[in-house]
Amino acid sequence: MRKIAHIANLYGPKSGGLRTTINELAKQYSDRDIDVLVIVPGPISKCQKINRILYVELSSLPIPFSGGYRVIIDIRKVKRILETFQPDVIEISDRSTLLHIAHWAKTKKIHTAVFAHERLDGVLSAFASWIPFRKLIASKWNSYTANLGSNIVATTYFAAEEFISLGMTPTPYPDSKLKIVSLGVDLEQFDPDQRHVTDVNDTLIPTRFIMAATRLSKEKDVKFLLDIAERIKGIESIECETPLVIAGSGPLEKTMKRMAEQRKLNIIFVGFLHNRSNLAKYLAKADIFLAVGPIETFGLAALEALASGTPVLCRDSAAIAEVIDQNCGVALPRDATLWAREIERIMGEDREIYRDLSRSRAESFSWSRCAENLISIYQDRPAA
Repeated sequence: MRKIAHIANLYGPKSGGLRTTINELAKQYSDRDIDVLVIVPGPISKCQKINRILYVELSSLPIPFSGGYRVIIDIRKVKRILETFQPDVIEISDRSTLLHIAHWAKTKKIHTAVFAHERLDGVLSAFASWIPFRKLIASKWNSYTANLGSNIVATTYFAAEEFISLGMTPTPYPDSKLKIVSLGVDLEQFDPDQRHVTDVNDTLIPTRFIMAATRLSKEKDVKFLLDIAERIKGIESIECETPLVIAGSGPLEKTMKRMAEQRKLNIIFVGFLHNRSNLAKYLAKADIFLAVGPIETFGLAALEALASGTPVLCRDSAAIAEVIDQNCGVALPRDATLWAREIERIMGEDREIYRDLSRSRAESFSWSRCAENLISIYQDRPAA
């Protein structure tokens, strides 16, 4: 294994989990003396070399009302760059325009791994609920995707379910096309001790607070956070000055701020935290982390919260329910009253116990193990 290329759409300064995953895997491959090429969309075309990693941004069209996401349209340019790089493996974090690269790679006998970062049925329900036969459309496209890629890589069973429904079986054996590979977390950067790190700007961080870190967009169901904040107002045991801190940005940001002000909710919007050291401090100092997204296929921010020693409440319909355990979090249905009760219960218990148990759970995940598992898959299976 000498060269790995990773191509993606919807990668940008505020991409969150996708950006982190691509960058962390690239570092892991580079540390193992593998040359890495990363191709992503951007406002202008440019490239940057960092050690053994070549980052290439291609001038791409913005998606209207998406909050800055872009999609690569010029697939011929992607092919030319790949032909020059000559990868042994192409990882594809996209199921739209870049999926054609899997077909092209098949003709070149290059191994491809299509990452299932999202549930297509969930995306269609969130953005196109008016379309009839959504499940059938999702099933057909998933079948098309499965036939193209050498491997389909899902990060959880929840993410894999769409392909399992097609008759695919996730196993560790080389002849299994569907693989489940857990993502990792930076256990050094995200650490409970970050709560003790202070600087002049930390006066803005409340003493006690509840936290959410998510893209403020429709598919994340972020307006549910407003309902939770509304219920918390009526709980006497939760100090009235305990706010909900929301980190993130997106197309619903202005709407949520307006609604929070109208409903007089104790919410602090801190925007997208570009500096991950600042994010680590917030996560370590928070009492509880709220992961309200209903279709998350992994939930990297929730895992980073656990690594920071902070327990997680999540939706029982999302994959984060597979990441937490009974000692460090609770999976709940979409009922703001239930969420408020769990927040009240956890905040009334020993914070140090939750800190230790949450951290212990996160230590089961690492980027090193994730990269090793992927490399093993690529070495075991011949190109399609």
